[in-house]
Amino acid sequence: MPTEMLKEFIGTQCTISLFNDIGGVQGVILAVEENWIKVEEKKRIRIINGDMIRDIAIVK
Repeated sequence: MPTEMLKEFIGTQCTISLFNDIGGVQGVILAVEENWIKVEEKKRIRIINGDMIRDIAIVK
Protein backbone atom coordinates (compact mmCIF):
# COMPACT_ATOMS: atom_id res chain seq x y z
CA MET A 1 0.00 0.00 0.00
CA PRO A 2 1.46 3.40 -0.95
CA THR A 3 1.58 5.52 2.21
CA GLU A 4 2.96 8.78 0.80
CA MET A 5 -0.57 10.08 0.25
CA LEU A 6 -1.50 9.40 3.90
CA LYS A 7 1.29 11.57 5.34
CA GLU A 8 -0.74 14.74 4.65
CA PHE A 9 -3.49 13.37 6.94
CA ILE A 10 -1.34 12.91 10.06
CA GLY A 11 -3.28 14.35 13.00
CA THR A 12 -6.63 13.80 11.28
CA GLN A 13 -9.58 11.72 12.53
CA CYS A 14 -10.24 8.67 10.34
CA THR A 15 -11.97 5.32 10.07
CA ILE A 16 -9.89 2.44 8.70
CA SER A 17 -11.67 -0.67 7.40
CA LEU A 18 -9.60 -3.85 7.54
CA PHE A 19 -10.04 -7.01 5.48
CA ASN A 20 -10.43 -9.21 8.56
CA ASP A 21 -12.43 -6.83 10.80
CA ILE A 22 -16.09 -5.85 10.62
CA GLY A 23 -16.03 -2.72 12.81
CA GLY A 24 -12.79 -1.15 11.65
CA VAL A 25 -10.50 1.25 13.50
CA GLN A 26 -11.59 4.78 14.42
CA GLY A 27 -8.99 7.26 15.62
CA VAL A 28 -6.36 9.83 14.76
CA ILE A 29 -3.47 9.04 12.41
CA LEU A 30 -0.25 9.60 14.36
CA ALA A 31 2.40 8.36 11.94
CA VAL A 32 2.92 6.67 8.59
CA GLU A 33 6.14 4.74 7.95
CA GLU A 34 6.83 2.34 5.12
CA ASN A 35 3.89 -0.10 5.17
CA TRP A 36 2.64 0.73 8.70
CA ILE A 37 0.12 3.25 10.05
CA LYS A 38 0.02 4.29 13.72
CA VAL A 39 -3.50 5.23 14.90
CA GLU A 40 -4.58 6.48 18.34
CA GLU A 41 -7.99 5.18 19.39
CA LYS A 42 -9.80 6.25 22.58
CA LYS A 43 -7.84 4.06 24.99
CA ARG A 44 -5.04 2.55 22.92
CA ILE A 45 -2.62 3.01 20.07
CA ARG A 46 -2.70 0.56 17.16
CA ILE A 47 -0.01 -0.16 14.58
CA ILE A 48 -1.71 -1.37 11.40
CA ASN A 49 -0.10 -3.22 8.51
CA GLY A 50 -0.97 -1.44 5.25
CA ASP A 51 -1.57 -4.77 3.49
CA MET A 52 -4.56 -5.41 5.77
CA ILE A 53 -6.34 -2.12 4.94
CA ARG A 54 -9.37 -2.20 2.68
CA ASP A 55 -10.48 1.44 2.96
CA ILE A 56 -9.65 4.66 4.83
CA ALA A 57 -12.29 7.35 5.39
CA ILE A 58 -10.98 10.75 6.51
CA VAL A 59 -13.26 13.00 8.58
CA LYS A 60 -13.29 16.58 7.25
